[in-house]
Amino acid sequence: MIELTGVSRTFRTRRGDVEALRAIDLTVAAGEFLAVIGRSGCGKSTLLRLVAGLLRPSEGRVAIAGTPVARPRRDVALMFQRPALLPWRSVLTNVLLPLEIRGGVRAEDRDRARALLDSVGLAGFHRRLPHELSGGMQQRVAMCRALIQRPSVLLMDEPFSALDALTREELAGQLQQLHLEMRPTTVFVTHSIQEAVLLADRVAVLSSRPGRVQRIITVDIPRPRSFGHNAHLADVASHVAELTDLLHANDAQPLDAPRIA
Repeated sequence: MIELTGVSRTFRTRRGDVEALRAIDLTVAAGEFLAVIGRSGCGKSTLLRLVAGLLRPSEGRVAIAGTPVARPRRDVALMFQRPALLPWRSVLTNVLLPLEIRGGVRAEDRDRARALLDSVGLAGFHRRLPHELSGGMQQRVAMCRALIQRPSVLLMDEPFSALDALTREELAGQLQQLHLEMRPTTVFVTHSIQEAVLLADRVAVLSSRPGRVQRIITVDIPRPRSFGHNAHLADVASHVAELTDLLHANDAQPLDAPRIA
């Protein structure tokens, strides 16, 4: 579904060129949930923006369903760290905004938006304004807004990182359930190893800048997953330990210096 072939990206700055990503080869199958982890500055968000069509690669090719990505696509939804809700619109109309932009909202769209909101614990909040919601509730609204258009690809850039630990775990559980029901091809950028193991079919570990795919780990744990006491707790702990060791190994390797023009 998503293919990155020999993808590199370099940014020009006043102090010289900064190589964010180098020679990324990565494939994400249809319906797969891929998490991407790595240290700050390793190019995780850059990779996501390349897939979204917000950036063009300096080298290589990005394609979705065999078509090169040259600009943002209607079947690709992007969710950021901040919910970015329109403050004058209600919860329900914020969720429906992508459909309005695309041409119109039908009665069944409103029913679907209400069902999505109810599924993430926002029954009774449909008419509230964003300032009346907690940060976790606002991010639930943003998640519903991303999913309302039934995207074939869902890109998520650290969407839970600004939330407290308990809210993060609750939202990760709700996302896990929605993904099982809707099966969008998902790329999820996170700093949290635990979050990656809870959600992903595979986890791609990026090296320090310039980001390269250091390792891809398959998380072969039955769903649904949790960090509570369950039959698969030992498997979860094993994957968390493996990914932690990989990231610590990254720390022991020197950063590549930025190339100066």
